[in-house]
Amino acid sequence: MGSATSATRTPDQTVASWFWASGTASFIWNTLAVSLIDRSKSDDDFEHESHGKNHRSSLDNARLLAVLNVAIADAAIGCWEAKYIYTFWRPVTAIPLASTDGNPATTEDPGWTPLFATPAHPEYPSGHSCLSGAAGAVLADSFGEKTHFTVESDLMPGVFRSFKSFSSALEEVKNARIFAGIHFRTACEVGTQLGANIARFILENKFQRVD
Repeated sequence: MGSATSATRTPDQTVASWFWASGTASFIWNTLAVSLIDRSKSDDDFEHESHGKNHRSSLDNARLLAVLNVAIADAAIGCWEAKYIYTFWRPVTAIPLASTDGNPATTEDPGWTPLFATPAHPEYPSGHSCLSGAAGAVLADSFGEKTHFTVESDLMPGVFRSFKSFSSALEEVKNARIFAGIHFRTACEVGTQLGANIARFILENKFQRVD
């Protein structure tokens, strides 16, 4: 699925792979957050899944963006600490050198290359999945898990990804990293869970007095 010449990756999966790599996770999720805030101001029918009509003050919106970005930042810290504890290899290395991994179930493919360039840091866990897992959990808590929304990127004008829930968006993020050939499934699953766990802790402990 992640090969540059994959015959099984669909055109839409290829677009999704490029889309989620077109900007940083923090940029994409912050852009979405602002869009959802604007929508909640202008649409009286925009329902908050947990708390009814979504009437927000400027302070509420500022706090939401603060929680979102603290969660993203802490997820990045947790993610990169794990990356350099486990220092797991990427598909671009593991697949051509599969005969050296001590696993008889894998077969090397010396000519294998990913869809796009592999990031220059260890594979496990997936950075985008960690940050997206955190962002998705914060926004789902604020707007409701089953919120319908569309994500856009300044670097891919005219390309939009639409979802019926935050969990479906996170599934696409995970798949996009695999279809791009830069991650294995476990790194994406664990990364998303790491981010979500951090977000839940922050949501439960946010804005407490220091004295």
